[in-house]
Amino acid sequence: MSPAILLSTCDAYAPVARVTLRRLDICWPGHPPVFVCGLPGAALPAGELLPLTADSRDWVAVTLDAVRCLQERRIEWLYLILDDHPPLGPCNAEYLNRRVPENAAALDAVQVNLLGWDQYQPQDGVVLGRERLFWQRNSPAFRWKFSLHPGFWRVLPLRAMLDSLRASAPDVRSPRQFEGALHDACHRLDPRLLERTYRVRGDGFTARSRWFESRRLRALARQLIRLAGRAARLGGPRAAAVVDAAVLPYQRYGNGPYPMFWSGILRQGQLHEEALRFLAWTGQAAFAEEIRRSLRPA
Repeated sequence: MSPAILLSTCDAYAPVARVTLRRLDICWPGHPPVFVCGLPGAALPAGELLPLTADSRDWVAVTLDAVRCLQERRIEWLYLILDDHPPLGPCNAEYLNRRVPENAAALDAVQVNLLGWDQYQPQDGVVLGRERLFWQRNSPAFRWKFSLHPGFWRVLPLRAMLDSLRASAPDVRSPRQFEGALHDACHRLDPRLLERTYRVRGDGFTARSRWFESRRLRALARQLIRLAGRAARLGGPRAAAVVDAAVLPYQRYGNGPYPMFWSGILRQGQLHEEALRFLAWTGQAAFAEEIRRSLRPA
């Protein structure tokens, strides 16, 4: 199996896509070949730019064209990564390069989300055993099974799902609309597809190179956060809001083989200050500044 990485972007987000491309090279040793979609033509530090024939503002059409192109190249699996979801630290390369593809093939998965079910996330499904890397097999009714955090997708069903989505809901164009509408499109196409989505377990499968990735420290931190929240609520809504704001960056960090922040380094087209605060807090102020520089006017 020879998977690829598909990095999805557009003209407006090209600077942050370049940051993500650099971070992939730095943080993910031996990563699969990278293909970039959504740009009519741009200088990139790495990655092959796929032809753009669709409206670049139509994310679904752009992604569908890219998936068709990769299928023609006989690529069967891909990591789909949005431009504003760079890894926030070292990736577990062995897990991503070998264990995810092997396990996904063995389970006949159509999609495996890399934001772990154990990362302060809602969950609905069955957690499998050690031999299946403790993945969660999502319930077919699980609302967030098609979230566009970085994930591993099988190309053939992804193309069929995108085709079904475009035919049944032509007004769906954005990544966020995709996340909400794909369930119904899959149900119309083949309801059995909804039974073949998974989420990894994050804790325990990190690169384990930084103090805040420790399973024991994170378990202790969760207990302390719960206690702090209960104590703050006794002081009223204002005190509770202060504590919630203070711990939110930690809760939205996704520990795992591809460390990430819950909604990326942009939010509604603007710098995601919570993500940048988390980077500074964990000794990555230089990376936070690189992100800021990438979006400053030339």
